[in-house]
Amino acid sequence: MAFSRSPGAPGLDRVLASIAVAIVLCVPARAQLNLSFETVPLDAGAEPPGWRVTDEYMHAELDTTSAASGARSLHLTRENPSGIGRVVQEIGVEQFDGNRLRLSVRIRNGEQGSATPGLWIRVEGDIGLLYADSVAATPAADSSAWSRYELDAPLAATALRLTFGVELRGRGDGWFDELAIESFQASSLPPPSPVATRYVERALAIIEENSVLRARIDWPAFRSAVLEQARGADTIADSHLAVRFATSHLRDGHSYFMAPRQMTAIASEPVSNARTGRERVAPHGTVLASSIGYLTLPGFAGGTHDDQARFAAELQTLVASLDTPPVCGFILDLRGNSGGNLWPMLAGIGPLLGDGEIGAAIDPSGERTGLWYRDGKAGLSDRVQLRVRGTAYQLRDAAAPVAVITDRSTASAAEVIAGAFAARPATRRFGSATRGAVTGTRIFPLDDGAALVLAVAQTSDREGNIYTGPLEPDEIVDTRDRSVALADQSVVRAALVWLESRPECRERS
Repeated sequence: MAFSRSPGAPGLDRVLASIAVAIVLCVPARAQLNLSFETVPLDAGAEPPGWRVTDEYMHAELDTTSAASGARSLHLTRENPSGIGRVVQEIGVEQFDGNRLRLSVRIRNGEQGSATPGLWIRVEGDIGLLYADSVAATPAADSSAWSRYELDAPLAATALRLTFGVELRGRGDGWFDELAIESFQASSLPPPSPVATRYVERALAIIEENSVLRARIDWPAFRSAVLEQARGADTIADSHLAVRFATSHLRDGHSYFMAPRQMTAIASEPVSNARTGRERVAPHGTVLASSIGYLTLPGFAGGTHDDQARFAAELQTLVASLDTPPVCGFILDLRGNSGGNLWPMLAGIGPLLGDGEIGAAIDPSGERTGLWYRDGKAGLSDRVQLRVRGTAYQLRDAAAPVAVITDRSTASAAEVIAGAFAARPATRRFGSATRGAVTGTRIFPLDDGAALVLAVAQTSDREGNIYTGPLEPDEIVDTRDRSVALADQSVVRAALVWLESRPECRERS
């Protein structure tokens, strides 16, 4: 949840030469299969053995007409001009000996459309995501040429799972071959250059001064681990790996690093998730059971101030359109809302919450700063962060009952919204526990256009209860049946039963 924006180890002789060797020696048969795409599918049209296609718009096939080596390569074709399709596999990390991974692949640019092929990696641990990165292929003058691309990732002792593979962005095609992964000690690399060292030191200084967990960190050990991951970095771009490592290993479950291209992208266009760049989803409203207004509140991040104000106005307009007779109560669905910028969400949904303080941010010294909504404005302390243009909407019945739905993907700013409703009268929460990314974040720009998104404060509800982890609903209901009709989903049915039992709705029936 964004509150505000602020101006000696073994050498390479111990490197695992390739996964092909590792498969024979120590990797279970189900893991790391077919890295060179030579295994033939058992059934025609089947996915390449060992790999999983993540995108319905993408077709994956083994191609015998073009290969960097061997008899086959992987040919991907994607139909959707937006979004990303990936071919991936997930494995455990116990077979790797080292604290750095290097993923490599040979790529041949496509002959159709304008899709950008690339390489992708994600490392997860006991607190969730530890590291994720990708590298895109550059256009080639010779469409038949194969080029090698590499991607490094830190491998901490807390890492549990590795997901890796290849991707296509946009519509078109591309070829991939000779995928390999190796592990080694970062200490075997040369020291970082002075410019890379300064960049990492600057990031460490920001973290040490502002992290919500700064008092709990063993700074000598933390600094040493981060600077070890900076080894081998010559440029500022090279040092991004070490800064990513630093933010993910704060273990606050919320801080992360935004590369310059990510910052540029979200500054120009809003998204539903700043970290992943997932496309924006519009809020939706409808009437259920003839008398219950249903409203989805998706995540919102980035964009201009005007984009944020428009999103808030869009939400208020939806609330107003639902608040007509015989509607007597509301369902606010926060499933899938991974957070982002609190202020557009709060300003937009404010009519359902009502005027007043909805919670607070608490810094490491214990100082409390109130979060509030009043008459179309959302703010922090005595400062307005965002306001709805024009006249703010007010519910016909300020005490109308509201059912709030959450699931495991409800996170960050969406959790603050869910918590704000906890102390509202005539309100009940349904579904499953939220993710638990309940700290307040702040954006710290870096010299190259990148930024640190740091957890800088704890948050609380309006009664002063500090969030320390996932928010539990009042009534646990299965949220996994989202493929069926809305009114038939278990959690929606449970919310409807409660709302229709309320005096406000019984009196109008």
